Amino acid sequence: MSNPRIEEVSDSDPEIDDPEDFLPNEIMRPVNAPAPQSSSASSPNPTLMQPPLPAQREVSDADMQARRAEVKPYASIYPIYFSKARSRHDGRRVSKKLAIDNPLAFSIFKAVRQVIGSSLRMSFEPDKTHPKDWSNPGRVKVQLFGPDTHKPLHPTIKNRKHLYNLVAEELVNNPTRPDDPLELKLQGLPVPENFLDTKIAVPRGWKMGNILPIHSAAVSGGGVSDNFLKEAMEEMKQMQAAQGGGQLPAGPGGMDMNAMAQMMQGMGGMGGFGGGGGNTGGSSKKKDKKKG
Repeated sequence: MSNPRIEEVSDSDPEIDDPEDFLPNEIMRPVNAPAPQSSSASSPNPTLMQPPLPAQREVSDADMQARRAEVKPYASIYPIYFSKARSRHDGRRVSKKLAIDNPLAFSIFKAVRQVIGSSLRMSFEPDKTHPKDWSNPGRVKVQLFGPDTHKPLHPTIKNRKHLYNLVAEELVNNPTRPDDPLELKLQGLPVPENFLDTKIAVPRGWKMGNILPIHSAAVSGGGVSDNFLKEAMEEMKQMQAAQGGGQLPAGPGGMDMNAMAQMMQGMGGMGGFGGGGGNTGGSSKKKDKKKG
């Protein structure tokens, strides 16, 4: 299991195996990528990732760096912004009245989608962690402002604070449930045994939720391997290639599998947990200081 890693605002490129049915493909499109081609190809059980095809090209580090750079200016939204257990000083960004217990990044992702519709590009990064909230990984990035004009892109949402409040209202209306972490399925990351029945141990004096993502470093059996995000991205690309490079069949509830593949292409790299760039898990050794 990877050690928990606390990072400042940066970027990554995750993948969702089975998102909520109401997340349409408009927000999943990659930045600067063409619209998907139509095709009548079909595939059995499209919600399952297929074994990689050996002839397929792996995602290059240059591609991942480009995606990281693309979403870097986007506004970042972390669960801690909506936590009732946190003060403003500790990272909360909304009023106490709009804060909730146990906010989760994937729930925020769905709430943002409900608030902005399909008008803005967004990215979901399950492996990124706020510096003050190491146990609750995940963040959402939203392109609120034009890259050149720096003006708001949404017709009514003019700034981050307004977006935070609208998202908070959605979260208040949909409180976190104990089984909510199971909604996010990360390819290559199994659910720990007895996940729902195991109580999360909170160290004395630490501010942590008692409902956390299955890949949280605070969950027994949680954490992710260094390569699981890249492998997930590759496997989705293999599925698309197996269908002749065209439109993949619809998943549960009409969720377009091609849209999921595009979602990965549009997200911002693979950082965190040993992703592209930075150290790969090794820790620097400090020399012992001798007293004179």
